[in-house]
Amino acid sequence: MTPPESLFTPSLPLLLVSAVLLVLGLVAWSGRTRQVVLRAWPSPTLHLAPLYLGLAGLLTTLSPLVPGWLATVLLPLSMLPFAAGVLAVVWLPGFLQPRWLRDATSRKDLYDVRAR
Repeated sequence: MTPPESLFTPSLPLLLVSAVLLVLGLVAWSGRTRQVVLRAWPSPTLHLAPLYLGLAGLLTTLSPLVPGWLATVLLPLSMLPFAAGVLAVVWLPGFLQPRWLRDATSRKDLYDVRAR
């Protein structure tokens, strides 16, 4: 049986996966992959999902390292970026999108299958 202290140590694999997702999301947010993002199916916000999922993973994984009252706040707070990451697969509200994606003209025509 595992001692109770080991239940509260952060998982290194989950921490690494969350960090990789966060970096991939930041690359998409920066606009370096703009042409790929604008042509994504089912939505151009699909490539932003790793950013929010990585943030949720980091908050969840690192919450055991903070004092108890702060962990109690961090764990429910980590549900917000998780929900945004799941939602980003198909749609994101404008305030959660980077400016270059909000300002992109005729995004619908770029990923509309019927237009081809």
